[in-house]
Amino acid sequence: MTSALLRSCVRDQWRPVSAATAGGLVRQATLLAVPWCVQHALDDGIVARDTGAVAVWAGAAAALAAVQFLALALWQWQARMAEARTGASLRDRLTAHLAGLDRAALAGYGHGDLAMRATRDVDQVRMWVYGLPVWVVIGTTFAIVLPAVAALDLVLLAVTLLMVPLLAAVNLAFPGPYERAGDRLSDAHAARADAVEDLLSSGAAVRGIGGAPVLLERHHAHSAEVERLTWNVARIQSAWAALAPAVPRLAIAAGVGFGGFAALDGRITVGGLVAFTVWMGTFTLAVTVLVDRLVDRGNAAVAARRLEEILALSPSVAEPENPEPAAARGVLAASGVVVRHEDRDVLGPLDLEVAPGEFVAVSGATGSGKSSLLRLLGRLDDPAEGTVTWAGTDVRRLHLDGLRAAIVPVPQRPVVLSGTVADNLRLGRDIPQDELERACRDACVHDEVAALPDGYGTELGEGGSTLSGGQVQRLALARALLRPAAVLLLDDVTSALDPGTERRVLDRLAARAPGTSIVFVTHRAAVLEAADRVVDLTPARAGSGGDRG
Repeated sequence: MTSALLRSCVRDQWRPVSAATAGGLVRQATLLAVPWCVQHALDDGIVARDTGAVAVWAGAAAALAAVQFLALALWQWQARMAEARTGASLRDRLTAHLAGLDRAALAGYGHGDLAMRATRDVDQVRMWVYGLPVWVVIGTTFAIVLPAVAALDLVLLAVTLLMVPLLAAVNLAFPGPYERAGDRLSDAHAARADAVEDLLSSGAAVRGIGGAPVLLERHHAHSAEVERLTWNVARIQSAWAALAPAVPRLAIAAGVGFGGFAALDGRITVGGLVAFTVWMGTFTLAVTVLVDRLVDRGNAAVAARRLEEILALSPSVAEPENPEPAAARGVLAASGVVVRHEDRDVLGPLDLEVAPGEFVAVSGATGSGKSSLLRLLGRLDDPAEGTVTWAGTDVRRLHLDGLRAAIVPVPQRPVVLSGTVADNLRLGRDIPQDELERACRDACVHDEVAALPDGYGTELGEGGSTLSGGQVQRLALARALLRPAAVLLLDDVTSALDPGTERRVLDRLAARAPGTSIVFVTHRAAVLEAADRVVDLTPARAGSGGDRG
């Protein structure tokens, strides 16, 4: 049964698919008419020694060849267009959906697995769409060859029809095992992709503590599993691909034998025997292509299920049905909030209120819920209990884009995207160069960016590998400063800085945005001293606070 995703792909590309199908129909019909021309050229021309008949039928074959060329060009052009558009549309749809999912929704999926779905799985569906017009080519072959053979000789038709149940048996026996084997192989590819992601992103971090061999062994184990399952798929596919065309080839051998005797008896002509052989060769090719299309259908079904699985995910933090606009300024408050993971409270109940322009530092022991609190305040997560309000309105009632514009988080381990320093700062926005430099000066990273080989045009390595941890933190802070936020949620963003640089960042931060509220998770003494108030989340003191002004 065709999945909803596959049906939607066909609906979206029905015009080029229909045009390609029409081209395939005309091409195959003209191709199968050529043996008929050859038959008459032999029987009416060569055997009868009629040069005029030979010329007529040779001209007819040439005209058919020209039509075949044009029809094939139309078929391939439109099929490629449908394939390319399907791939682009699916990737756009998948990436747009992934961009709207949060950490909780994607908890069960590794980066490598998701990358495989956006590449290999999309390609499987794309190639299935490309092959759709072939079905009419196969159908046309059956529709023309069988009546043509019947017109030649009923014995030859019987030989041809005898192979149909054999073909049906072969093509009913293989699709199920092949699809199940393909499912297991896709899962194995995803697991190996996750192992590769860990090896590339974490190898250097664990090399010094002896962890690299563990990552390598894990990768090798997953690769061995991919190899084993690939062999299994190849075994099924090779048996399927070999058996299916073998049946009509045996029919050709039988047909030549029976047809030869029929020609000797005068029941068919020599031209008819030649035409039968050519038609059966085309029939054999059609059956081979039929197997390929069934294989593609199995691959596409597996891929579509994997894509639909991701597209069915919903973010744990959802946009309300009728969102209210978020205020540009206001008080950010948490009332009785609780964060719960697997029936264990990791934070709260906690009350907190941050006034406009206030600098609140949040400290506490490891695991006391500091980062979880920031995620609640920025509505990256929703509390298990209690409410978070912005300007007096529950954040769950507010438009997410407006809320994100007012309250901007900067994580402890920021994301650095592929591209240049300027690309990472702008994030697609039209921001003048002088504003980029001002934000970087306020984050105390301008001099180091300017010293890079191409300054703000320097290409950054994967994950910002060309920058130090402190530079990445300050680049993320500069990126946040480029937005006119009412609240900055800073998660230990000076943890990799030396005391002098940290002091300069704090001074610049206070001077740049005196009316901006700041909630700063930290354990650093300089930040605690600079704050107006400190909230300690150590369990025995959760919710306590004191003025430091």
